[in-house]
Amino acid sequence: MQKKINQLKILFKDILAFIKLKFYVHPKNEKALLVSLENPQLYHRFAYLLLKFYQLAGYNIYYPMDFSLFRNLRNKDHYLGLIMREKNFLAINKTNLPENFVEIKDEMFSPDYFKNYFENNNQEENAFHIPMSCHPFMYHHEIWNREINLNKKRYNSIFSYGNFDSEAYLGIKKTHFRVLTRLDLLHFFKTKTDFVNIKNKEEVNSENASLDRKYVFAIKEDYRIEMEDIRELLSCFNFYLCCSGVVMPLCHNVIEAMSVGTIPLIEKGYSDVMYPNLENGVNAIIFDDLNHLDQILSHEIFEIDASKISEIRENVLSYYHNFLSPKSVVENLNKSIENKNLIYLQAEHRSVKFF
Repeated sequence: MQKKINQLKILFKDILAFIKLKFYVHPKNEKALLVSLENPQLYHRFAYLLLKFYQLAGYNIYYPMDFSLFRNLRNKDHYLGLIMREKNFLAINKTNLPENFVEIKDEMFSPDYFKNYFENNNQEENAFHIPMSCHPFMYHHEIWNREINLNKKRYNSIFSYGNFDSEAYLGIKKTHFRVLTRLDLLHFFKTKTDFVNIKNKEEVNSENASLDRKYVFAIKEDYRIEMEDIRELLSCFNFYLCCSGVVMPLCHNVIEAMSVGTIPLIEKGYSDVMYPNLENGVNAIIFDDLNHLDQILSHEIFEIDASKISEIRENVLSYYHNFLSPKSVVENLNKSIENKNLIYLQAEHRSVKFF
C-alpha cells in the first residue's frame, strides 16, 4: 500500500513539473540547440554532459517531448535526470527558437566509442570523439571552472586520488583493453619508499609538509576528497598518475587534472583513447608498462628542469582549453555536424566489448 502511495506522489510531482515546464519560455538567443534524441538514455551521464556543455557555451536548449519521455528522463538515470531538475535548463516548446539553430539527432551518434581504436589503427577519419569530461557534478554545482592559482609553487611529486576498491575496478580485465588496473598501479607504488597515503588536505597545505619527490595518494576509503577541493588539491602537484576507469581506460580525473595544468603520467593504452592523442614530453609523460614506469620514476620524472615542466604545463592547459573545455567541445562538435561526420559518444558499458 505504501509503495502505491509513494508512486502516486511521484506521479503527482512529475505532472506538476511537466505542466510548469510546458509554460517555460527561453529568452531570445541566437545560439540554440534543438534536441531530437529519442533515446538519450543509451548514453546516460554523457547525454547530460553533451547538453550541459551546450548550455555552458551559451546555447538555449530546446527539447520537445511528451510526458512519457519527460518522466523517463526525470526519474530513471541519476545524471541524465539533471536536465529536468536544473532550473531553466531546457524548454520543451519551441517559442523563441531562432531561424538558425544546431540540431542533434540519434542517427548522428554512435555509442561504439572505441571502434577506431580496435579496428582502424586508431585513425579518426570522418569522425569526432566527444571527449571525457570532469565529473558531471562539477558542472552541475558550478565548480568546474572556479579560479585556481596556477602559478603557485607546486610539489615536484606525483599525485593520484580516488576509489581503489578491489572489486569495483577489476571489470576492465574482462574487456579487450590491455591497460593496468588502478589496483596494479596502487600495489606497484606501495612498494616504493617514497609512497605517501594522505588522510586530509592539511597534510598537503601545511607549511611543514615535505612532499617533494614523493608518490602521494589520496585513497577514498582513507580520505574522501570533497568535490569542491579536488581541482585545488590537484594544482598543488606537478604530475598526476592517471588510473583507468571501471571498464575503460578513460576516467574523469585526468580531465580535472589537466584543467589546472597538472601533467598526466599516463599509460600509452590510456593516452591512445584520448583524441587528439596525448604526446610524450609535450603534454604528458607516457609509459608503456610497469618496467618502463619504474625507469621513468628512477631516472627521469623528477629530473625534468623547471623550465621544461613549465612548458609542458602550458601545453597541458592549451590541450584542455582547445579540446576539453565546454566551449571548445561545442565548437569542435558543431564543425563535425557541419561536415556530417559520425559522432562517437560514450555509453559506459555499452561502449565496451567484453570477453
